[in-house]
Amino acid sequence: MGYIQIPLYELVSRLPTPHPQNGLDVFIGLATVHLMILTHLTPHTGGWRLFRMGIIAPLCLTGFGYIVVGQIEKDDLTHWGTCVLMCIYSMRVLEYFVFFPAEENCHRIVPRSQIHPRAKSTHLMTPESNELEDDEVLIAEPVPAPFTLKKLYWSWSLIWSYRGIGWNYQCPLPSESTNHPFSRKSSRLSWGYATIRYYIIGYLIDDFFRSIRNIYGKEFFAGNIPYNTLNQFERGLYSTAVVIRVWFGLIHSWTISAIIFVTLGGILGWNDEIFAPWGWPPMFGSLNQLWKHPGLSTMWSKTWHGYNRRWLYVLGWIGIGENVLGLTHTGISSHPNMPPSEKSSNSSNTSGQISPSHPIPTSSPSSSSSTNQKVNLPTRKISNRLMIENLIKSFITFLLSGFNHDVGSFALILKNNPPAQSQIKTSIYLTDIFKLTPFFVIQPIGLILEAIFKINYRKFKIYYLGISKGKESSLLIFFERLFGFIWTWVWLGWTARFFVQGMIQLGAYRRDGDRDLYWNLFGGLIWGKWYI
Repeated sequence: MGYIQIPLYELVSRLPTPHPQNGLDVFIGLATVHLMILTHLTPHTGGWRLFRMGIIAPLCLTGFGYIVVGQIEKDDLTHWGTCVLMCIYSMRVLEYFVFFPAEENCHRIVPRSQIHPRAKSTHLMTPESNELEDDEVLIAEPVPAPFTLKKLYWSWSLIWSYRGIGWNYQCPLPSESTNHPFSRKSSRLSWGYATIRYYIIGYLIDDFFRSIRNIYGKEFFAGNIPYNTLNQFERGLYSTAVVIRVWFGLIHSWTISAIIFVTLGGILGWNDEIFAPWGWPPMFGSLNQLWKHPGLSTMWSKTWHGYNRRWLYVLGWIGIGENVLGLTHTGISSHPNMPPSEKSSNSSNTSGQISPSHPIPTSSPSSSSSTNQKVNLPTRKISNRLMIENLIKSFITFLLSGFNHDVGSFALILKNNPPAQSQIKTSIYLTDIFKLTPFFVIQPIGLILEAIFKINYRKFKIYYLGISKGKESSLLIFFERLFGFIWTWVWLGWTARFFVQGMIQLGAYRRDGDRDLYWNLFGGLIWGKWYI
């Protein structure tokens, strides 16, 4: 028995026919982003909150929605990525202006001396105000007053900082992303060298796999060969080629933005998180980090980019999972705290911890007493019920992530099948849009299997092998890492088929028509084709 098909051609037929992107489209997108920034200058209470919710939110959603359905970019994958980004901004509109006002839920993490300056010293080695001493404590910054220049800077950083670096919702970062040359004391020159080197390596890797997509695997990426007819080597190679294109596409846009902001900060002497090198660490964790801490949990929390972590958490995990479905509060921020006021920021904080839920270590272990650590660390034991509830909330979160990516799928369908064509009016269904979502909604199953195995394996080591944590031999550690590393890539490789098939069916890699040709180093060196 077949599943019920939900037709969308009536809705699609009423959409405007997309036109090639022009300067006005770019202006609308940027203007809408800056409307979000300027709106945060207003208070978030009373009539102003209704103004944000009733007027600004619909305007912003309309602007971002127009970019998705009203214009098209020449490169299919770039168009897909742009529309995914517009969905991200739309979700942040709902977060900040409707459900979770930024002033009540977000605050920056700054050195204590930035809010409470120390007495000036005449010693030649006294660090500048924008540097962070080794024993400096990070504290929560009070939200600036409305209609001030300081609030404008605050809002600018909030909207442009996708990963929340320097904010209370900062995504977890691997250790190499917080060390030199990405620490608060790193110079712009050392940061620039590391960033450009990282970009060049990424470019060369992407260049090689672009030749795989456009030459070696041309027939598959053109949609002429079904995925299930590929052998295992081809599946692994082509899946890697798809992932690498997404990986470097994000690195490309991230690096351009980082260089602009960090350079601007150097020219103007600004050293806040959005203008300083430490605010722009690498987007992705290294394979070395994933080797040391293998597993899907590390992959999705630290190794991947974390662009969407904030809005997925507040809208999916908390908003739908906990507030709508009434599931138990769990997670790193299970008890979110109100941003500090000017009065509360003046009080001492001996532990250096910002809140019981804050994930950033703000002081060394020696500076906190054992009593304070017990108070500040969550102690809830994960029961079977909580594990099931976390699985449900993970499913919701990944479902939203799939929806986010399939907004780009919808845009590609409109591009390659304009509403003006009669064929689309009788052939487009809801299932045609959700091509990528299956890849995301299946990930919580892997996460729960991994968690169950880890729990039981740790018990087995302690009670049957007599090996406590930290007492493992180097050989055992090696095999544990090897097993976890293999598990991670086997699971991702097996589930990647849904993402790869979806992107191929959407025509994201087609090279026919009037699509531009680009210079390709490895295509020329290996196959003699310098433009593909």
